[in-house]
Amino acid sequence: MKKIKRLGMPFQAGIIDVGAHSVRLDIFEISKKNGIVLLESLSRTVNLGFDVFRHGQVSPETLSRLTSMLCDFSNKLAEYRITFCRVVATSAIREAFNRDLVINRIRNDAGLELEILETPEEIRITYLAMREALRRRFDFGTLSGIGLMVGTGSLQIFYFAHGLMRFCEEIPLGTTRLFDAFGRSAISIEQVIETLRSQDIGQRLAECVGRQAEEPVALIALGASVRVLAGIIRGAVEEFDENECVSIDPDAVAPATRRLIDTTPDTLSAEFKLPEEVASSVRACAGIISYFLDEFHFERFLCLGTTTRTALISDLVRRSVEANAPDPFYNDLLGVCDAIGRKYGFDPVHASQVAALCLKFLEKLKRTFDFVPNAPLLLEAAARLHDIGRFVDTRQHHKHTYYLVSNMQLPGISTAEQRVVATICRYHRKALPRESHPEYTALSAEDKVTTLKLAAILRVADALDCSRRKRFDKMKLVLRGHTMTVVVPESGDFRSERLSLEWKGGLFNQVFGLDLKIEEAPLLI
Repeated sequence: MKKIKRLGMPFQAGIIDVGAHSVRLDIFEISKKNGIVLLESLSRTVNLGFDVFRHGQVSPETLSRLTSMLCDFSNKLAEYRITFCRVVATSAIREAFNRDLVINRIRNDAGLELEILETPEEIRITYLAMREALRRRFDFGTLSGIGLMVGTGSLQIFYFAHGLMRFCEEIPLGTTRLFDAFGRSAISIEQVIETLRSQDIGQRLAECVGRQAEEPVALIALGASVRVLAGIIRGAVEEFDENECVSIDPDAVAPATRRLIDTTPDTLSAEFKLPEEVASSVRACAGIISYFLDEFHFERFLCLGTTTRTALISDLVRRSVEANAPDPFYNDLLGVCDAIGRKYGFDPVHASQVAALCLKFLEKLKRTFDFVPNAPLLLEAAARLHDIGRFVDTRQHHKHTYYLVSNMQLPGISTAEQRVVATICRYHRKALPRESHPEYTALSAEDKVTTLKLAAILRVADALDCSRRKRFDKMKLVLRGHTMTVVVPESGDFRSERLSLEWKGGLFNQVFGLDLKIEEAPLLI
């Protein structure tokens, strides 16, 4: 997650969103009295998607146009004397083979630092913005739904229930992506729907969260094409307010999407006075929405005015003004981890117990040792996922867990942090980290230290719950000199735990210089 400096209020800032088909600058002011006030907005069209989705990289001509636009935006920022601007790129540049060259060129020509918005981070900020918008109208804790962010280059899917995200996925299928890649005459809307159907979203939701297709939920859709689609259904294509939430009867959405699919772009363009490329995108959006209407049982259809840019602004405010507040996405990431664990047949009681023990050790050790700010989240995610490799094979399950965690979508943490979580899982048992292990050597020096510390804690917590009986649920940790004593409020036979701790406690001793022992002292607690 990109660190953002704390800004005093009131302040002015800018957001530049480099999308697959356009670039937009929003300049705004934030104050306690007026909240977020948009001062000026500029938008330019540039078809990065055509270059990247068809040829794999941004062409020299398109790059020149892009840098020229960003030079203009940079001058506009200077007019306002803006000192902080977050410049982000999404699906197109994120997938471009020459993305590093693009970043370098923009830095040299426009003086702007382009940040590639990684998929987990984009999912995080979009979901939080969607949740914030829904909370203004609903009791979010009782709402279950499937959220869609329909972009031109990608489709983000969320499933949430009981106030937490349980499933997320980004699919490389936007409203214009396949057309950019293959040409409009080569791809039909039916083929777009068939491509989406091949993702087996319903089956994967059933595996992860036990959700059945006939269970009623809400469908929440976001994106420029969705807003136009909602306007057509309501009979008036007009601008959406970013705080707007439009509710449409699902029974009215289905026939409307079918009519749009069956209508040619030029007819739609003439009927609703839309640019032809917008009409074409709306048809593809209608195809995407129709797939979900056919696949699931929706009791309501909601269209939000939230955009990627408004999500970025909200995230900037949240992380600059409320810098010391708890991470609002913390529990959602853990909800996704538990759903993944369910998919791979993990033991939820053991995973939860090991996670709780890990956090107790971490809290005790933080008084003496330093940890990265995100350590509790990384450690708890690893604790909940550490055994999922048993789905493949028990004997080498730590290695299989590493592979699975490395190759899944974990929202809310960066790609580098996901590698740390995977490596912590890799070393929760068996061999200790070595420079000869490629997964360990691939980490940065700082990430190696984080992995060593958190893997050492996970090994100990896993050892203490080896019996799967939650015997250390009420333990107390006492640090005296070079010994950390695990005090248990009960008497009994702890030979299994002591033996397991002897096998797995070596890394803890190496990293923290502490010996571990179990002490039965019910009267002390």
